[in-house]
Amino acid sequence: MARRTRFKRIAQTWRGLWDSVAFRLTFNYSLLAVCTTILLLVFSYGKITDVLQTQFQRQVVLTTQRLVAHHEQYGRSALTKEIRQLLSDQTDIDTEMYLLLDEQGNKLAGNLALFPTAGLAHDTRGPIELEVQRHGAKVSALMGIRRLSDGSTLAVGRDTQDMTDIRQLILNAIIAAMLIALLLVMLGTALFRRTLRKRVQAIRETAVHVGTGQLASRVPISPQADEFEQLRGDINRMLDRIETLMNGVRNVSDSIAHNIRTPLARVLVGLDRARHEEHDKVALISAIDAASNEIMDLINVSEKLLLIAEAESGVRRQVFRPLQLQAIARDVIDLYEPFAAELGTTLVHTDQAISACDQEAWVMGDADLLAGALANLVDNALKFTGPGARVEISTRQHEGHAVLTVVDSGHGVHSHHLKHLGTRFFRLEPQVPGSGLGLASVRAIILLHGGKLSFETAQPGLCARIALPLHIPTDNNMTKR
Repeated sequence: MARRTRFKRIAQTWRGLWDSVAFRLTFNYSLLAVCTTILLLVFSYGKITDVLQTQFQRQVVLTTQRLVAHHEQYGRSALTKEIRQLLSDQTDIDTEMYLLLDEQGNKLAGNLALFPTAGLAHDTRGPIELEVQRHGAKVSALMGIRRLSDGSTLAVGRDTQDMTDIRQLILNAIIAAMLIALLLVMLGTALFRRTLRKRVQAIRETAVHVGTGQLASRVPISPQADEFEQLRGDINRMLDRIETLMNGVRNVSDSIAHNIRTPLARVLVGLDRARHEEHDKVALISAIDAASNEIMDLINVSEKLLLIAEAESGVRRQVFRPLQLQAIARDVIDLYEPFAAELGTTLVHTDQAISACDQEAWVMGDADLLAGALANLVDNALKFTGPGARVEISTRQHEGHAVLTVVDSGHGVHSHHLKHLGTRFFRLEPQVPGSGLGLASVRAIILLHGGKLSFETAQPGLCARIALPLHIPTDNNMTKR
């Protein structure tokens, strides 16, 4: 029972480790490295043992050839003396093996017991491994056996115990290296998992805080410039954007609740009053017209909010094409010139070229959206300037941007109000008809096009400046509008 409980505990621990991506990645790559190392060690082991085997075989062959040559030159008696001399010089006495037999198989010299050599003397494969007896003990030897010209048999060998010991030593070293490598794999995997978990923990904690509504939480940044820090920076920028959008949604929701509730209340009051009127047709028509106007204003507000939402989401970016900014400016001026003339306001367009060859300002964008944004700026300029005022629209290139400027000579805007221009439902003069969404839609459209909208005092008047990334069109995609 205790053994089963211990096994379950080990299995649960392993399952918990294996559920970690860091552990799996590190373990798999480390295991791959260990397997590669093991293959290399096994290959090296095979090559080393082959070299040892070849070296032992070469020694046996060379000694055999030397003794055969000695026999051919000096005869059997001289060979017998040479073998006895080799065994008595105390050099390699533990490894050298010799046996010389006459024609009848009788032992003439050597340190080996008799063993069947008749069938082995004609083996041309070279030295072979045999079990022989030396001084009464069985040993494994690498033997070379030759039949001499006078009918005698010569056996020369070496004890393979040294080679076996070297093989075992190398094998033990390989096994120890494998065990150490596996231990290092486990330690490295645990260390890497701990380090990676520590790096990811800050991101997880920030995600938990954001999930609970703490949108101001950010992932701490460290001075290390690695992939995790790049990810943290990307996540923080994403959280900045999310916080901005959520604050915008919150402000819009509050503003919508405030700005729509009042017109709806007026519509309900007017309709209720008309219902209780004594069938006065004129009053009824007046109430219906007032309700229609209020509803149309609400529709306009809703359309502008939808336009802002589309611009901020980037939905319209997929229909961008090359546009000439001067052409858009001329179209808007043609549209507003009659209205400006009625108001007694001068509406002019100037094209400021900064190079000797009048280069046109091209941008990538949506013609309808850009025209609508410029129309909003011109409409505001005409609305807040009196008779005899001047509204000037200029286009030019500047530092890789196409710049469009709308300057009026009206009474302008106080400096501390400039930063609020373009905020949803912000209105400088509440008594002037409007929804407070015009400049907000302009800002959203310009941000959609990757540009920047800025306001500054013109002394007198207000200067609204749009800067859009300059586009260099090709001949096949140039279009005026």
